[in-house]
Amino acid sequence: MRLEPGDYTAIANLLAEYCLALDHDEVDRCVALFTEDGAFEVYGRTWEGHDRLRKMMAAAPGGLHLGGPPFVESVEDDVAHTRQNLLFIERSGRELRRTLYTDELCRTAQGWRIRKRRCQFITAEGVQDRPGD
Repeated sequence: MRLEPGDYTAIANLLAEYCLALDHDEVDRCVALFTEDGAFEVYGRTWEGHDRLRKMMAAAPGGLHLGGPPFVESVEDDVAHTRQNLLFIERSGRELRRTLYTDELCRTAQGWRIRKRRCQFITAEGVQDRPGD
């Protein structure tokens, strides 16, 4: 299936809204961008479902999420696979993380939603599941 321009715009807006919701500490808004069974994988752990996602996001440090434009690798039926780089700057300014998101998105009645998001860190050794020291 070919990605239509409207789909790319909707996907880009979804991933931008994710960053903005986190920047403004709007955890419920961010969680709503995931499917009910959505999952987030980071630090070798996976949080599945809205309740667990909400707990994980509420406990995460706040800061600025500067997301690059998403690269849509494939679209088949109502499922898209994307990659996006992101720079996270903790509010205190002491912590800076260079990350890579790998996503599986799906088209729902509410529009495109995140079904699975994997966060990895770009380190001197390459892409890793944990940030470098």
